[in-house]
Amino acid sequence: MRKTRRASIISLVLIILFFALILYKIKPARLIQAVAGISWGWVILAGLINLLNIAVESVRWQQIVLTVKKGVKFKKVIEALLVGFFGNIIFPLRVGDGLRVYFLSKQEGIKIPEVIWTFVLDRLSDVVFFLALIGVTGLYFPLSGETERVFHLLLLGVSLVIFLIMVGAHLSGRGEKENWPSWRKRLNNLVDRFLIAWRALLRAKNLLLVSLTAILSWIFRGLIIWAMFRAFHLDLPLVASVIGLIMINLGLAAVNTPANVGGFELGLVAALKLFSVDTEVALSCALILHLVEVIPVFLIGGAVIIKTGFNPHQLRKEAEEIEESLEEAI
Repeated sequence: MRKTRRASIISLVLIILFFALILYKIKPARLIQAVAGISWGWVILAGLINLLNIAVESVRWQQIVLTVKKGVKFKKVIEALLVGFFGNIIFPLRVGDGLRVYFLSKQEGIKIPEVIWTFVLDRLSDVVFFLALIGVTGLYFPLSGETERVFHLLLLGVSLVIFLIMVGAHLSGRGEKENWPSWRKRLNNLVDRFLIAWRALLRAKNLLLVSLTAILSWIFRGLIIWAMFRAFHLDLPLVASVIGLIMINLGLAAVNTPANVGGFELGLVAALKLFSVDTEVALSCALILHLVEVIPVFLIGGAVIIKTGFNPHQLRKEAEEIEESLEEAI
């Protein structure tokens, strides 16, 4: 069994245990009451922003794909993204990412290794601005009490990891390249490929648009959470939406489950607990938000699959192999 799969299974078990603990402690009547009082107009707004964000993410990926093939159609890129989301909803371990790569490769006639690299660069650009979001939130947003302590620990942890990587890379880079440890070679190759691709974006004048769409995507994701807070009549500061967004993504990074069930909810519940929101309200907010993000994408992705005749079940093996290549590349 691959180490990543073993780690995913272990993290899944932990998520299930923590989630079961939350369900054990909640009061069902309070949960139902929280859902019954929802302002559905805000829920609809959150769903519309989510669909708009998918279009923004498609523009970002298209700009990266254009560096390996000119004339790639936006329609095919957004269809590939939707097929990938559909796959991640019905399959575990991010198989949908492999389906996304495979779909675009076949639809646009691009070699799979080239599409894989565009996916990696797209993911890296997203991560870069996610780290920037953590830094900006920790330094410039007003925080207090437990929220400030937790967030500063998070900021310290991210800074420490980056520092250790830089120090390790410097120390292990001494001597002949053939004597470098395997992880150092992999890191060096990744950095080299990242810089090559980044220069390609600069030459193609696509880097600015990639950066702007990455920033806009994170803004939209924060607005989705903000709208959901309004739907549940939570009078929270704007920073609560940002912290909710960060905690959700940390939860998603911890475990790969179909439709990100468990990690998504735990991330938002943990964020809302920092602002003294009742567990029942926090959990109901997380569940409705998750449904708003998943159901429309599932239906539209399913429609794309029916229209194109793409069969994710038959291509699951190929998608899993591609997904393993993505793990190695990232």
